[in-house]
Amino acid sequence: MNIKTIVINWHITESCNYKCKYCFAKWNRVKEIWTNPDNVRKILENLKSIRLEDCLFTQKRLNIVGGEPILQQERLWQVIKMAHEMDFEISIITNGSHLEYICPFVHLISQVGVSIDSFDHKTNVRIGRECNGKTISFQQLKEKLEELRTLNPGLNIKINTVVNEYNFNEILVDRMAELKIDKWKILRQLPFDGKEGISDFKFNTFLFNNLKEEKMPKKDPLSNFLAAFSAPQKQNNVIFVEDNDVMTESYLMIAPDGRLFQNGHKEYEYSHPLTEISIDEALEEINFDQEKFNNRYENYATEEAKYRMEEFFLMNEYEDVSFDCCCPFGDKD
Repeated sequence: MNIKTIVINWHITESCNYKCKYCFAKWNRVKEIWTNPDNVRKILENLKSIRLEDCLFTQKRLNIVGGEPILQQERLWQVIKMAHEMDFEISIITNGSHLEYICPFVHLISQVGVSIDSFDHKTNVRIGRECNGKTISFQQLKEKLEELRTLNPGLNIKINTVVNEYNFNEILVDRMAELKIDKWKILRQLPFDGKEGISDFKFNTFLFNNLKEEKMPKKDPLSNFLAAFSAPQKQNNVIFVEDNDVMTESYLMIAPDGRLFQNGHKEYEYSHPLTEISIDEALEEINFDQEKFNNRYENYATEEAKYRMEEFFLMNEYEDVSFDCCCPFGDKD
């Protein structure tokens, strides 16, 4: 396996100003170790030594997640500053409600991911993506992203969309194209904490309406032209799809209390805290599928999801069938 960048997702806080119904970032208000700078340093120094079998990576990326990490701006800055000094590449995932908070240090961030499930106010309220009845509009998001790009022209913008009961019929691809994002990740709602996921029909309906790579603008048309002659899984796509099986045991994740944790079961499985044991020892205590991790950053899972969608709607049965048109267009009485 050849991985250029290993990505570690640190859920530094559980606190959030939204109450999304399907959120899996729940730890019953555990003690958050990022309140202590010494603990932050221990974690980061531990992550610096990570080694994965048969993996060749040249960069480590710390992906800061929540909760909503941007709400505690000063504390977030301390983590970013420390990670930068240790030569981590830094990215962040946010709900987008306060993107302006990261403007002072966005020049140190390589990628900002924004969780957007809908641009419809009523849909967002039903999902729980609101604070005191306020939701983020398309125009507000567009303006905030443009401001971040002005401050950091090399910034990558990613949008994460969770397909759920409330948004599966929506068509978002045209708005995503207008935002000129670098990556759009479409995820299927995970069954978790007694909540069921969504049906195959609803997930595939969203894919049918939105998995349209040809609509997405590319930053580098030449590389995209060359990629068109490559295998589908190697092409320079913007849209990536993750079904439930792709997400299971394919992420490296740290809980707010400093333990590695893994999904794929009714409850999370945990390692001992990374302030007490090495990252290698912690990896021995959880299940982590390196091959699935690698495949998420190629197009394998997306191509498979597209094939499954076409198979689900019986589209492949008719792909070699041609029809003669007998419509009387242009005929005169």
